[in-house]
Amino acid sequence: MDLLAFFIIATVIGAGLVAWVIVWTTSRASESAITRYFKASEYILDTGDPPPEWYAVPIWKRLLGAAPAAASEERILMRLDELIRFFEDCSFYEDDFAREQHLNQLEGIRQAWRQNGLT
Repeated sequence: MDLLAFFIIATVIGAGLVAWVIVWTTSRASESAITRYFKASEYILDTGDPPPEWYAVPIWKRLLGAAPAAASEERILMRLDELIRFFEDCSFYEDDFAREQHLNQLEGIRQAWRQNGLT
């Protein structure tokens, strides 16, 4: 009986630790993604240029020879579209007016990049 109780307690503690690690990892990943989106938006609105990290191609694509060392203009525009979609659904705004202002600024930059090129 003592062995069964020990097994049950150990299982509950182990499951609790696994659940805690999953929640912690998910929280860190989501915070990282949200921070990355907001920093990219701030950089774009301040400079009018894509963030420097958007020019980099993932190393695994470069190692396999599937992509050049720098991202194409179309790939950077796709990342801007992804950023705009994030802010369309984002709940971190005071009101809808603030969201619309931010989205209008990003849309204006998207149009400028399409018409004039990125830089």
